[in-house]
Amino acid sequence: MKQNSDDVFRLQNQGSGALRVDVEHAEVIRHEILFEEDVGTLGDARVFVGAGIPSHRLLLSFGFACLVLGVLFGKAAWMQVVEGDTYRARADDNRFRTEIIPARRGIIRDRNGEVLAENIPAFHVRMREADLPRDPEERSDTIALVARIVGFTSDDIEHTLSSTGTKPDEWVEVARDVSYERALALQVKLPELSGVSLIIAAKRQYPFSDTIPSLSHVLGYVGAISPEEYAEKRSDGYRRTDEIGKTGIERSYEELLRGMLGERRLEVDSLGRPRAVVGDVAPSDGTDVDLTIDIRLQRSVEEALRRGMEKAKVTRASAIVMDVRDGSILSVVSLPAYDNNMFAGRVSSTLYGELVSNEQRPLFPRAWAGQFPSGSTIKPLIALAGLQEGIITPNTTVLSVGGIRVGPWFFPDWAAGGHGPTNVRRAIAWSVNTFFYYVGGGYEQFHGLGVDRLTFWMRAFGLGSASGIDVPGEAAGHVPSMEWKEQVKGERWYIGDTYNLSIGQGDLLVTPLQMARLTAVIANGGNLVLPYIVRGAQPAEPERVNAESSAWTAVRLGMRDTVTLGSGRALAGLPVPVAGKTGTAQWRNDRSNHAWFIGYAPFDQPEIAVVVLLEEGNEGSTYAVPVAGDIFRAWYALRGSR
Repeated sequence: MKQNSDDVFRLQNQGSGALRVDVEHAEVIRHEILFEEDVGTLGDARVFVGAGIPSHRLLLSFGFACLVLGVLFGKAAWMQVVEGDTYRARADDNRFRTEIIPARRGIIRDRNGEVLAENIPAFHVRMREADLPRDPEERSDTIALVARIVGFTSDDIEHTLSSTGTKPDEWVEVARDVSYERALALQVKLPELSGVSLIIAAKRQYPFSDTIPSLSHVLGYVGAISPEEYAEKRSDGYRRTDEIGKTGIERSYEELLRGMLGERRLEVDSLGRPRAVVGDVAPSDGTDVDLTIDIRLQRSVEEALRRGMEKAKVTRASAIVMDVRDGSILSVVSLPAYDNNMFAGRVSSTLYGELVSNEQRPLFPRAWAGQFPSGSTIKPLIALAGLQEGIITPNTTVLSVGGIRVGPWFFPDWAAGGHGPTNVRRAIAWSVNTFFYYVGGGYEQFHGLGVDRLTFWMRAFGLGSASGIDVPGEAAGHVPSMEWKEQVKGERWYIGDTYNLSIGQGDLLVTPLQMARLTAVIANGGNLVLPYIVRGAQPAEPERVNAESSAWTAVRLGMRDTVTLGSGRALAGLPVPVAGKTGTAQWRNDRSNHAWFIGYAPFDQPEIAVVVLLEEGNEGSTYAVPVAGDIFRAWYALRGSR
């Protein structure tokens, strides 16, 4: 046996031919060895060279494979059955997009149907972060290309995208009111761009803004919604790309003008580009709004006011024409004004900054937001209070000798030497201070109203509180009182304060709109009408100022005497009988006085109240009265043409 083995090893060292013989021989020898060692337990089974896999390892491997497959199948089942709706929704979000269809904003017209605010087409550029290229370099290239086409910088667009606070899948308007040429150039490039869209939207336009800029305060304007407005209005369906009314009627009637948004469901490709429309919900257009304003009268009032300003060499003024029967505003002018078309579309920050920093405050609606001392225009109210409280009668006479003296203080009349014997009608017509010192504060043995009754009647006429007119920004004015002076100024109330209050000076502040209400109350005999500008917004019932008819009559006759005999005689030749009151209000020692006029017409059957204020216009009779005359003439001419 050993010899055979040696033969095998010996043959392995020989050539290739011998190697084949030895291999076969070795197989025989291997069988012989197995046989000789009696491994009969293998029987006839063939035995192969190599080690076998232990059974416990084979079972472990099989179990692990089953576990892995079980986990995979379980996860697949979980994703398809339990979370199937979630993933299906995600897939649909990638495949489908919902876009908002803007509603047409309501048209604003004047009382005769003339369009004051309308909509015209405009091109806006939008971007959506979720669809912009993921690669930073490609994203920057896309933004740079869009910026170059629309005339912006990349930083402008990046700032807009980052500062809006929108979600990645929401559209952000990065450029508004793009010119047609630029929009066309962008449209050509859109197939190559992901996450960029060009839409045709509506742009607000005000046809009369350049010729009648005073309408800007009434109409206001719309602009891009601010982050603060968006946070407040988001629950009402506003989007970060929406516009919203900022001032005037556009703001106060925003909900009515805006309408309801619609939706369009689109199927898009992998780049977010629309491929098909799969559903539509039509928008509901905003409601059109008709104003009580007469654009023809508005134009005439503004022109008259400008002439008066030029004559008086002033830069700020306001005027109001109100229907005394129901409080509807026929015209309201504040100058200087602005072109509200500049706020439609892209707003120049430079131009806006100039408006804001302008010391003349062209954005300020001074007709209802400005607060001024009333001057002598308050005197009809003081006269009515004195008559109703029994302080005076229509025949009570006070001797005016140029003023009254209380201790070391002298309270003058405006005319040196005074006006002689004066009753209530003459006191109103000639604006006699002495008479109203007596009525308001008393003198010697004559007992006046006193501060408490003065403030009561002023508040009864609507002073010291906002009227509630349907435009934003109305000021409340201020009626001073004994308590107010002690608390705010830390001073006691003196008789001189009462005298000043009796002639519309001191700490009393009113708005031109409040003086229009005061005039209307006198004209209509006690109805404190609530002013309004949108037709249909008329309050149900006005408040009532209760006084005897004889008191109303005496005051109205005094205001008529102002025109026929007194400080408003320049109005005596008008084609319609007018009643009124002039006023010259001191407000600073180093500045000129304010020039006032209040009045109504026709005297016998009142229809309108007119208020004119020329800030720092000095004498009301000299400068405010001629303006009022032009306004009455314009109204009368239009009245005859209806």
